[in-house]
Amino acid sequence: MMKFITNCWKSNIMCGFAGIIDLKRLEINDDLHRRMSKALDSLHPRGPDQNGMLTDEYSYFVHARLSIIDITDNGKQPIHKYGKTIIYNGEIYNYEEVKKKLEKNGYNFFSNSDTEVLIAAWDKWGEDALEHISGMYAFAIWDKSNKKLTLIRDAYGKKPLFYSVNNNIIAFASDIRSLENIIDCGDINPLAVESLFKYRFIYDPLSIYKNVHKLQPGHIIQFTSDNIELRKWYNLNSFTDNHDNKAIIHEKVRDYFDRAVKRRLISDVDLGVFLSGGLDSSLIVSSLAEQGYSLPCFTMGFEGASDYYEERPQAKRLAKYFGMEHQSFEINEKSILNKIPEILNASDEPFADTSALPFYMLSKEVSSSVKVVLSGDGGDEVFGGYRKHLGEKWSSFSNLIPKFIRTIIIKSLIENKNTYYGEISRRIRRFLINTYKDGSLRQAGYLEQINEDSIKQLFGVNIENTRRLLDVHRKSFKDPINAMLAADIGFSLAGDMLVKADRMSMANSLEVRSPFLDKDLVEYAFALPGKLKIGNFKGKKLLKESFKNRLPSWSINLSKKGFEVPIADWLRNDLKNMVEDSSSKKTLEKIGIVNHALVDDWKQGLYSGKRDTSWQLWTLISYKQWLESKGKF
Repeated sequence: MMKFITNCWKSNIMCGFAGIIDLKRLEINDDLHRRMSKALDSLHPRGPDQNGMLTDEYSYFVHARLSIIDITDNGKQPIHKYGKTIIYNGEIYNYEEVKKKLEKNGYNFFSNSDTEVLIAAWDKWGEDALEHISGMYAFAIWDKSNKKLTLIRDAYGKKPLFYSVNNNIIAFASDIRSLENIIDCGDINPLAVESLFKYRFIYDPLSIYKNVHKLQPGHIIQFTSDNIELRKWYNLNSFTDNHDNKAIIHEKVRDYFDRAVKRRLISDVDLGVFLSGGLDSSLIVSSLAEQGYSLPCFTMGFEGASDYYEERPQAKRLAKYFGMEHQSFEINEKSILNKIPEILNASDEPFADTSALPFYMLSKEVSSSVKVVLSGDGGDEVFGGYRKHLGEKWSSFSNLIPKFIRTIIIKSLIENKNTYYGEISRRIRRFLINTYKDGSLRQAGYLEQINEDSIKQLFGVNIENTRRLLDVHRKSFKDPINAMLAADIGFSLAGDMLVKADRMSMANSLEVRSPFLDKDLVEYAFALPGKLKIGNFKGKKLLKESFKNRLPSWSINLSKKGFEVPIADWLRNDLKNMVEDSSSKKTLEKIGIVNHALVDDWKQGLYSGKRDTSWQLWTLISYKQWLESKGKF
């Protein structure tokens, strides 16, 4: 017998879910009701519009909904149909096409929601349904009659899914905070802490807790009474080189991209665009204009920041060029300082990418105007937009410089993003440091903010090898550029960039859609030789050549800027007390850092302006703040 408990929130504001299943029999009592209610409360920012609960003899599900498609009560979750229950977070952009296929096969629908289409597709095709759908998603399918739970995550990891297993009991949720309300998540995982300090994020499938795991992108896990089966349902490495001439390639890139943008316009609520001065978001705006659409564009800036961080003038100029409304917002140290606990709490687990700070603030501002935005996430990883991709192209050159000369140059160079010389010096230094004959080692060097030797000094041990982690994603690619890009997508995009986008936006009840991560577009891009994507001195050569007639010359040739805050300046000044507090002897001992002198070197390098160690110090601050928020300090 299924039991539904629903309530509609009176808010005009994607979703979040949690569940627990005991494959023997679930004891549903007041304590479980209380825990599941608290889990639902913690999901509220992800889904403030509607919530629902469903129970049976073995399961208890809760769902919080951000209403985007079919905003009526017909779109509520969980949905029970065909003897199965679905609970789901995401968007299926082509659900109407899939719905027509299913209707021809005799399926009937009571709603216009993609959730109902998804459960029908699963009933018709089973796991093969994943080949029919296009979107971003994480979902759970409970088959009570066969006592079988299936968890699925999309190809590139745009939507999160955490789970924990204890004998026959499986708990799962869209965030760790919900799981903390349902189960004991266990002790802190030392490997996760190492990952945080090495990369600024905790890579999949780890979580900060020993007993909690992330379902990796493109993976499916199934639980039955006598078996747990975890496997990949999606592989990026299954494509072959395409030998079209350049004109046809450029045309196909445009066509795939335009289709990706148009797919992401499906909505029953207002949409907008995160517009920076960069190429990726500019191409989204140009595609919208090319297809006859106009959406409001939003840009964030920083008070008093150097030109390295300022993108508002270019963004405003581009929006005006395409005749679109533009809004800009400004933040400063004070506004960030006041929001730091709130922002770090939104990260769910320790997360130290400083670009989460402006992303949160931008999401907060934009959510008062629209519920959905298009974003350029993934463009760098698919088409080669980072300077490390240029470094990979020139890697053979650096090996011609004798090691002792490289060492002298590296020691003489400074790091400072606030001056032209300091920024050029920083780039050269980073390039020379990462001179290895092995591609995985080069990529590891670019990825690690603290290398493995320093990690061993810091904690007394280095548990995992970055090269091994990257090789999992690189091993199927002989093309060195595509190998690097594949590892970027499978490792750092999933663990860092998409985490930032999901956590910071959903904390503000805002859905972010990423056209560059459309599966058709990504697969076509990886069917092309890497050399087509990278120029001699600039990245994204293929994108620029494909869209040169759409963007004005002053836009397409702008230098790349990251979506960053001037964190080094802030840590030297208004946030200096946080540096000192997080690097105290008591704090370092509590965290498990055994080499305090190394942390002192970070501080000295930052305060003197000779080394930009702001990322290392911000990681220390972020972790200490998280520990305090959990009462572990």
